[in-house]
Amino acid sequence: MTDIIVNGTLIDGTGAPPAQLRWLAIVDGRIAEVVCGPANDSRPLPPNANILFDARDRTVMPGIVDSHCHISYGVARGMEEQDLYASAEYRAIRGMWHAGEVLRSGVTSICDPGGSWNVAIAVRDAIKAGMFEGPRIAAAARYLTSHTGLADYYPTWIGAPRSGVGALTNDVQSMLTEVRAQAKNGVDLVKIAASGESSILSPGGGSVPAFRCDELRIIVDEAHRLGKRVTAHARSGQAIVDCIDAGVDWLQHGDFMTREQVGKLADSGIPLCPALTLNVNIAQWGHLAGCSQARIDRIKRDLDNSTEILSYAHRQGVRMMCGTDSGFAVTPYGEWHAREMELFVSHLGMSPLQAISCGTKEAAFAVDPEGVGSLEKGRWADVLIINGDPLQDIRILQDKARIDAVFKGGAPIGLDRRANAIRWPWEKSLEISHGELRYEMVYGAR
Repeated sequence: MTDIIVNGTLIDGTGAPPAQLRWLAIVDGRIAEVVCGPANDSRPLPPNANILFDARDRTVMPGIVDSHCHISYGVARGMEEQDLYASAEYRAIRGMWHAGEVLRSGVTSICDPGGSWNVAIAVRDAIKAGMFEGPRIAAAARYLTSHTGLADYYPTWIGAPRSGVGALTNDVQSMLTEVRAQAKNGVDLVKIAASGESSILSPGGGSVPAFRCDELRIIVDEAHRLGKRVTAHARSGQAIVDCIDAGVDWLQHGDFMTREQVGKLADSGIPLCPALTLNVNIAQWGHLAGCSQARIDRIKRDLDNSTEILSYAHRQGVRMMCGTDSGFAVTPYGEWHAREMELFVSHLGMSPLQAISCGTKEAAFAVDPEGVGSLEKGRWADVLIINGDPLQDIRILQDKARIDAVFKGGAPIGLDRRANAIRWPWEKSLEISHGELRYEMVYGAR
């Protein structure tokens, strides 16, 4: 028997113009045939066809691919909560719960570019084994970092805790050992913290490279030798250049590049995942979630720079992938995975059709570039059916009430909403207050 989805407007994820869908046939979880034609097309349906869904007056598109989603973070409100206050076992169970929220929001594939322990690997394998519903996952483990990299942000006398997201690798042997251990434990990719954050080492803006280019080459060469791909957190423009020269497979952020560095990235063909959603959510709505005004102001300044250089990068032909940095309290699972497509339109100057391709087929590069991301023959039948036209208003992809159906491998996904999980007291970052309580605040100035 052949399962089919009939009717609707087809956006296939390849960038091709929308078409009137006659039917999409599914056999053994994969797309067997895609037939388009006018509404009055009289061609008969495939023999023994079982109609899964009649998508008349709806949009049929690939499941969304989020190429930057940290399933182990647990909706963290701070670095301590992310790194310290839950066991590995609890993080894995919690990650499985959150994976279901991701899938029900229309995201059928994610790349987890780094997290604590081997949580993403465990969640990936439990989903593959059919134990739980969740998206397809390409999983990394802890980021390789140096003292000047993103994931070594605690004071030196505390270091990089084993429960944290960073693996401290300050010499070549430790770099090789960490890559080999991660490969042994089943990662799909290796993540490098190739630069730090502007607030740590470069208060005036930008960030510094965390590794020398020759060190990056050693990491990349060893990962590739072991059959693993490599991505890198790289905000510093020099870190971007070094990662290109080292042969990194794709890059994250890139928001402190120069135009010359953009040209090098465009020439390389290496994709970039800007992951704007986290910062834009903080800049626009951070006050609603309790972000400090100082953080909001800094993020706004950084966004002015990143919008300019990343829109230039798009115009120069840099390949763009959508990813949201979901996993923080300002980017909870199941909430904002489609927002990056909106931001590619509003901030980078893309058309909605271009942005949808970046959130499907282009983002699939980080997960399974041959198997997911578009509705083409031979690919997995990961399908999202939307009540409305995202080419007229791309924001509707963020509205869960607009999701009429999600299919993963041709199987329907239940869309019933679950109650929010309880947040235990130890999931907080032990902060007593946001400010200082002074005598004058209580009794007034004397």
